[in-house]
Amino acid sequence: MPEEKKTESKLKLPSKPEINKSSGNGRKKARGNLICLAAALLIFLGAVGFYFAAFTRGTHAVKQAFDREKEIAEDAVFQSFYEQGFSAAEKEYHVKNRAVITLGNIRETANLEVLSVSDITFMIENPDGSNKNIQSWLEVPGTGVFTVNLAAGEFLVDDEREMVFVRLPKPELLPMNINIDHANVKVLRFVSNRWQTSVRDGESLAGKQLNEARTKILEDIGSNVQYYEFAENSARSLIENLIRALNTEIPDLKVEIEFF
Repeated sequence: MPEEKKTESKLKLPSKPEINKSSGNGRKKARGNLICLAAALLIFLGAVGFYFAAFTRGTHAVKQAFDREKEIAEDAVFQSFYEQGFSAAEKEYHVKNRAVITLGNIRETANLEVLSVSDITFMIENPDGSNKNIQSWLEVPGTGVFTVNLAAGEFLVDDEREMVFVRLPKPELLPMNINIDHANVKVLRFVSNRWQTSVRDGESLAGKQLNEARTKILEDIGSNVQYYEFAENSARSLIENLIRALNTEIPDLKVEIEFF
């Protein structure tokens, strides 16, 4: 038989573990990475905190600006409504406290003198049988006064519109408003026969001439159309001033006057 070869089995003992030198470096590196991660996390959290803080400050600033604008707008609206309310109240107050137009005793005036016109006429009386042969020439001055009858007029008063409307009869020149200026009558010529006349005759003739002079002055002035126009204009101005003088607390008073 073939000789069996004896094989030696060599039993290998586990080798002594080798110490890995790089493991310490790994741990250090891991520790460094952990520190970096923690630092990054802290930086991130800080950034987030800063962002939220900035956002909060910005939001607060925006809110402050909004509140300020809101307050300004509210003040403007309040002022607008206040002014409108004040204007309405002021208008209502004035309506309720509007001065009442007064006319005093103007409407009781029957003959308001509005225009005075002077005139001179010459009266000539030559001698004849009717005047006992007296010759008398006179220069007679006089005036004619135009009047308006306010008592016959119509007065419409509007307190709300501060207006007075007046309708009056036209100015007129009445015989009783012709005045002779006796103090300035001049005798230009007077001749009489003292054997045929007396003082009474002379006075009677003078009276007759003055009466005729009154009539002639009335005709002279009354026949002038322009005098009536002057009288109307004067009447408007005078009556308006009288009404305004009685209502000085109404500076914007309107007065309209027409004649019929």
